[in-house]
Amino acid sequence: MATSGQPDAVINAPHMERIIAAVIDIIIVTGLFLFPRVGWMIGIIYHLTKDSLPFLKGQSFGKHLMRIKVITRPDNRSLVRHPEKSVIRGLVLLIPGLNLVDIWYFFTKGSRLADYWAQTSVIYTSDENPESEDSSL
Repeated sequence: MATSGQPDAVINAPHMERIIAAVIDIIIVTGLFLFPRVGWMIGIIYHLTKDSLPFLKGQSFGKHLMRIKVITRPDNRSLVRHPEKSVIRGLVLLIPGLNLVDIWYFFTKGSRLADYWAQTSVIYTSDENPESEDSSL
């Protein structure tokens, strides 16, 4: 991926990478739910905060494997310092009915309704572009 070096020069991630990353994360959450007593709680916490994990530079495991990440708009920052945006994105998928609207919105408009509400975008990551990373906490 070649960018112009400016913070607003980003390439949105295609649907297929986003879907594969989501499936990976769903498998992880399902696996966490299998742990007795606290697994469901850890699974929900992971689901709500997965896009703001500092040890993965603001990516979920699925997004990390697919080399995509969620950034804030308009400043193109990682969600590491904005975990509330990750929670908004996660809550939309947990609310029955709203999750179906979110999925419909994704396939018809190209981005999730949760992205619109949280003012985020999903882009390719770039190891050559460290200024878009929030590495310090």
